[in-house]
Amino acid sequence: MVADLNPRTRARILDGAMQAIARHGLAKLGMSDVSASAGVSRGTLYRYFPSREELLNDLAAYETLRFQQRASAALAAAPAGAGRLEAALQQVTGYVREHPAIQRIIETEPAFVLDYLRGQFPVLRATVGAFLAPLLAETHPVRQGLASTDQMVDWMTRVMISAVLFPDPDPERMATSLTAVYGLLTAPPRRPRRGPNGKDPR
Repeated sequence: MVADLNPRTRARILDGAMQAIARHGLAKLGMSDVSASAGVSRGTLYRYFPSREELLNDLAAYETLRFQQRASAALAAAPAGAGRLEAALQQVTGYVREHPAIQRIIETEPAFVLDYLRGQFPVLRATVGAFLAPLLAETHPVRQGLASTDQMVDWMTRVMISAVLFPDPDPERMATSLTAVYGLLTAPPRRPRRGPNGKDPR
């Protein structure tokens, strides 16, 4: 990118591109749609983004960063323990529900979404791990040596991605349901009840 380009104009174009995607869809998105939505001339648009491919690549990175910033702020304010996990899950499901274009892209351009998620998976996993690894390290599978913390982070990242691809209309219900899974992981194993003769009554 040229050094003298204005970051505010760049952000304005990227926001306009997302709004244009919400209206027109990704497959039919033209650079003229983006310039009209962002309120900039086509000359300005091409000065910042010489091609549609470059625009979409930068837009994906821009949205990833914005989501990370939003999730970071929410997690920093969340209580310790399961509340932090629930806050993370609420951010994922809420972000998808509130975003003007993400759900449309998922429905109309699934190949684009899957390709993006595959490419960004290491980054997404690192983001999840930065906040949830200490919490997941205390789960029963990790304490018992059944799984490593890295494996738990990987699993939770995949769970969150599934929440993006198959969102519940009610983000709080989705978050509560997935937090219940965390409760199962952290609960100590139940010891079988013993009858008077010391045997399992079942």
